[in-house]
Amino acid sequence: MTNEVRAGLLSSYRASPQRLRDSVSGASMAQLDGAPPEPGWTARTIVHHISDIAVMGGLRLRLMLLDIEVELWPTDQDAMQVRLGNDRRAITPALKAVDGLVDSAASILESLSEEEWTQPRPYPGNQSTTVEQWLENNARHIDGHIEQIRYALTGTC
Repeated sequence: MTNEVRAGLLSSYRASPQRLRDSVSGASMAQLDGAPPEPGWTARTIVHHISDIAVMGGLRLRLMLLDIEVELWPTDQDAMQVRLGNDRRAITPALKAVDGLVDSAASILESLSEEEWTQPRPYPGNQSTTVEQWLENNARHIDGHIEQIRYALTGTC
C-alpha cells in the first residue's frame, strides 16, 4: 500500500463518525425503526452495530500492536442485536462512542512508523495481518454500513 493510499484511508476512517452522524441526521424515530426496503437491520440497529464493531476493532488494533495473537471471537450478530437491546436504545450514546473510539484509534495510527504499519502481526489460524489491513477493513466496514443506513432510511444508496 502506498503512503498516499494509506493517508486517504486514514482520512476517510477519521471522518467516518461525521458521515455516520450525517446519515442519521434529521431521521425520526419512525424512520430509524422502519423496516428496511429489504430484510435486514433498521438504521437504529446498524448504528449500534457500528459502535460495537468500533469497540472490538479498537481492542484488536491495540492487541495487534502488542503482538498478542488476535482471536476472532465468534459472534452471532443477530443474537447480539437482540441481547444488547439495540432495537430500543437511543443512538446518541452509540454515535458518541464511535466518535471517541475512532478518534482514539486514529491517533494511535497517526503515530506509527512505516515498519509498524507493515509489520506482519499474529492472526488466528497461523496467519498474519498488518495494521494497514486493519485500517482498510475497518474504514470500509463503517462506510459499507453507512450505505446500509441510507438505504434503510430512503430506499436508495
